[in-house]
Amino acid sequence: MSLDILALVIEMTRFLNPVLLGKHDRPAPDYGIFPSLVRFPAKLTADDYRLAAHGSNEDPIPKPLTAHVHVPARLGHEVNGAARYLSYLKHEIALQGSLFDVDRCIEQLVLTGNGAGCLGDDQLAGLMTELRRHFGLKRSRDRDFSLRTGPNRLSPQRLADLIALGFNRFNIDIRDSGAAAIERLVEIQAASRQAYLHPPTLELALRLPGRTPAGFSALLERLVCLRPERITLSRDVGHGTADWPRGSGGSVPGDQGGTPERSETLALLVQGIERLVAEGYVHTGMGRLVLSSDTLVAAQRRGWSQRCLEDYHLHGDADCIGFGVGAISHVADGYYQNGRKLPDYYARLDAGELAICRGYELNADDRVRRDVIQRLMGSGDVPYTAIEKRHRIVFRNYFAPELLALQEMAGDGLVDIRRDRIALTPPGRLLPNRLAMVFDGAFSESKPRYLQMV
Repeated sequence: MSLDILALVIEMTRFLNPVLLGKHDRPAPDYGIFPSLVRFPAKLTADDYRLAAHGSNEDPIPKPLTAHVHVPARLGHEVNGAARYLSYLKHEIALQGSLFDVDRCIEQLVLTGNGAGCLGDDQLAGLMTELRRHFGLKRSRDRDFSLRTGPNRLSPQRLADLIALGFNRFNIDIRDSGAAAIERLVEIQAASRQAYLHPPTLELALRLPGRTPAGFSALLERLVCLRPERITLSRDVGHGTADWPRGSGGSVPGDQGGTPERSETLALLVQGIERLVAEGYVHTGMGRLVLSSDTLVAAQRRGWSQRCLEDYHLHGDADCIGFGVGAISHVADGYYQNGRKLPDYYARLDAGELAICRGYELNADDRVRRDVIQRLMGSGDVPYTAIEKRHRIVFRNYFAPELLALQEMAGDGLVDIRRDRIALTPPGRLLPNRLAMVFDGAFSESKPRYLQMV
């Protein structure tokens, strides 16, 4: 172990105290979107979305495009439910594609939902063809096209077929630590590294609830030998099983901290981070660990990493297009959600309309808070000057109640409040959404304020 890694391990061991962290551990949104879905009224329509899309095309330097395609696990009781759903997805892709300039190709693509990994290669090929036809797909190595699946759905040959379709990242849900699953991953990893000069990224998603410290320790030792590019340790019981939307959607989190279950999974999270950091992984936040050579590390250090729906975007702010039932699009300052039930989704597309059923446009206060929250969730660093210049406020005045509310967390070593910035500490990166929640007006006791102009 190098001296640098040894020093980091000592620092992590010193500060990652499960008891102290548990003091501040509360359920919180994952801030894939802000504000959360509970604040989405029905006032924004498909026409508003069209105007937002055309407006984004007119920007001097249009934002990059990302796309999230949601494939739910249950597609009705029809024999050809998946085929029918894909036909509607393709129709939606054509409608959406007509709204965006042809030179704005998709740079990041995420296929999510429990049904995504169950699609056959021919079905995936047809989907990729439609996206390429109506949008264009980035071809260079820095594209990020990911598919969520399970180890039983992959093999060296299928991996090669999926890479040929354009996928270069695979989010693999490890639901158990059985020998068969690990051996399959070893086989896939070995074949990938042997066959490709630039192998695809394998990201393993491990759910922590229900595991024992001894069993988890044994699993970590297997993963250390496998050495995947990314490992996500999830405290969410539903990780990898819940259909869209996850985390930031729906209900307002309650005050359920300090329960034995949360304390146990928090202790496992600390155990996993300490072990993987000792092997050269970098904890980028919320239980995601990546090798130091990963592009996510460089993007985070440069302040380019942005939390977005289901994932992170590594090139700064982007316009996100959501396809499928319940999917959410984010264009400019607006969020737009598709019909959340299949009959509604199908009916809107049958009428020749976009599938959007509701939306929300951020106001001035939302934009300031989103900027702060994005920086906390991304780089973990909030320089006051950058916020002040962009939004014409005096940070310490505008966020005086929030800075006061952070004092206890600062005293416990989760955040460093300086004269010119807020910076998360290594322990704070375990609970960035908990710190971000302080700046979420929905959970603030302070009354809404007008912008304080400089």
